[in-house]
Amino acid sequence: MQQRDDDAAVVLRNFERVFGRPPNLRNPTTFSEKTIYKMIYDRRPILTRLADKLRARDYVAERIGTRYLAELYQVCRSSAEIDWEKLPQRCAIKTNHGSGMYILVFDKSAADVSKLSSQLDQWLGMNFYSQFREWCYRDIEPAIFIEELLAGADGASADNWKFFTFDGRAEFVRIDVKWAGQPAINSYDRRLNRLNFRRGPPEAPTDPVFPHDVELMFSLAERLGSGLDFLRVDMYNVDGRIVFGEFTHYPGAGLDRFHPPEFDELFGSKWRLPQSYE
Repeated sequence: MQQRDDDAAVVLRNFERVFGRPPNLRNPTTFSEKTIYKMIYDRRPILTRLADKLRARDYVAERIGTRYLAELYQVCRSSAEIDWEKLPQRCAIKTNHGSGMYILVFDKSAADVSKLSSQLDQWLGMNFYSQFREWCYRDIEPAIFIEELLAGADGASADNWKFFTFDGRAEFVRIDVKWAGQPAINSYDRRLNRLNFRRGPPEAPTDPVFPHDVELMFSLAERLGSGLDFLRVDMYNVDGRIVFGEFTHYPGAGLDRFHPPEFDELFGSKWRLPQSYE
């Protein structure tokens, strides 16, 4: 209980610093407030399982099958264990216990192995939970895992499709794309109507090409999110091949503001918090 109180103090202080007010935890209504509420009160083991990017693969296999998983080359507990000779020329090197800790290798022969190893070992020594008190990461045993690099026929990295599921219903999708060489984010509702707001990087002025099997992507996200009040399900679509990316419980740690703020209310309106997290 003391640990949760300590976590709550940090989470609430961060929220007030960003939003200029404390969150309403007695009756949270916005997506940001409900994210904060979940961070403080939801301590179900399933959150840790899904936040662990390696264990999440088993969950995906159970729910929708192995065909939607990226090819896994190696799993290591330190950079010294990586067998560089056996890796393909292109690969994605990741850690399993946080967010943003990955290295895309487009040409292994040009990679600075010493520099990459140093970065990986630095990440392995971190407990990602300590930064914003995102509880789901606290008890994950760190590891390195190396997967295939997901890229289309043109060689470019695949766009990241992020489905916001609420009680197993995918209500929104965010698409991380490149526009003029810079990161951009476009968001859409369930009918693929564009939602004009900003939360992080700017919007791209044009819509991406929606895959012919985008409805299947929605369906898969819903099957993966079933049984949870909220889960963001990230996927890729590589020339018609759907590949799972990762799960996220607390997008932006609840600290990414919506511009305009009405969309914070819209996303929050789809999220039905349980009476208690058991």
